[in-house]
Amino acid sequence: MKTWTPILLTLVVVFGCTSPTQKGVNVKAKEDAKQINNPSLWPKPSNPVAQGSEGNNNLKVVQSFYEAYGKEDLEGIRQVMSEDVEWYIPGQHPVSGTKRGIPEILDFFRKLQIAGFRAKLMIMAANENYVIDAHRGWSNTGKGDIDLNWVLIYQIEKGKIKRVQNFSGDLYASDEFFSRMFGK
Repeated sequence: MKTWTPILLTLVVVFGCTSPTQKGVNVKAKEDAKQINNPSLWPKPSNPVAQGSEGNNNLKVVQSFYEAYGKEDLEGIRQVMSEDVEWYIPGQHPVSGTKRGIPEILDFFRKLQIAGFRAKLMIMAANENYVIDAHRGWSNTGKGDIDLNWVLIYQIEKGKIKRVQNFSGDLYASDEFFSRMFGK
């Protein structure tokens, strides 16, 4: 074992494996994710639209999406989606993966309604192809709810949402929450 100690220490330093693990999970990373998602660290601006993006048509599409989402208006969500829309949800939980086409997207949003999911924008910015938003996303079911930062990048084509990639501020918490809500 003595001959392996220097090699193991080198691997720990080189690969950053300094945190204890529990069932393959980096416990320190999990705790760090909880800490960085503390709502008090992320004050909400009075206007989340980045200066210079105010009149962007792509931004208006995503604003229409958020308006419909806030009202739980699935028809309004349908109206801003391209027929061949793709929406990627990260993680290893029952609602993760790529949703393809409007029916799968609407099914996903029905599940978010069941989970009591809400969003409050922190920032939105747009250019000729993309809109990016950072928002606070939380649930209010009273069943082990979630409250995290999320970032989404939207690709807009012909005035419709064509593709979305979702980034969770805490994949551990996302996996646990959606697995609890929808079974594994």
